[in-house]
Amino acid sequence: MKLTRQSLLLWWGLTVTGAYLLTEYFGRTLEEGHAAILWTWTGAMLVPVALSLLLGRRANALVWVWAGATVLATAENFGVHAAESKALMPFSFHTLWFLFGAVGFAYTAAVVEGSSRKRLYAGAALLNLVGAGLLLVNHEMLEGYQYVVLALIQGVPMLLDVPLRRQHEAQAG
Repeated sequence: MKLTRQSLLLWWGLTVTGAYLLTEYFGRTLEEGHAAILWTWTGAMLVPVALSLLLGRRANALVWVWAGATVLATAENFGVHAAESKALMPFSFHTLWFLFGAVGFAYTAAVVEGSSRKRLYAGAALLNLVGAGLLLVNHEMLEGYQYVVLALIQGVPMLLDVPLRRQHEAQAG
């Protein structure tokens, strides 16, 4: 299989969706699941980040922004976990990921080609912003299902973009 930006997008969507669903599972089944969740995310995100590196010059700036931001946000989570900062944990492990999605998808909407792709990512950005706002008001508001919501509003848009991107490229080429 030749590595393309199309296949990379599929890997991002699959790993993000899967990692959020595993996060929800670990959060429900493990009493102290932070370490397991952090290592799950590290392993899951190594796949698209490593594939981005393999794509090399064929990757666009958008790929590198997402890869870099993902590494930084994950490192922030490890730092908060290592420091055992109970005051920062609600923001770091919950609100940050909605803000991350809001900013990332807004940027994506601005730079992707194709009106349907732009609408998809703008909608995802808005949903992530609403989620961040809800958690800023009350960090327990989405408790019990927030990672399922994140899988739906972060992972699924990338999966939906796979056929949209293919359609856009077929129309353009």
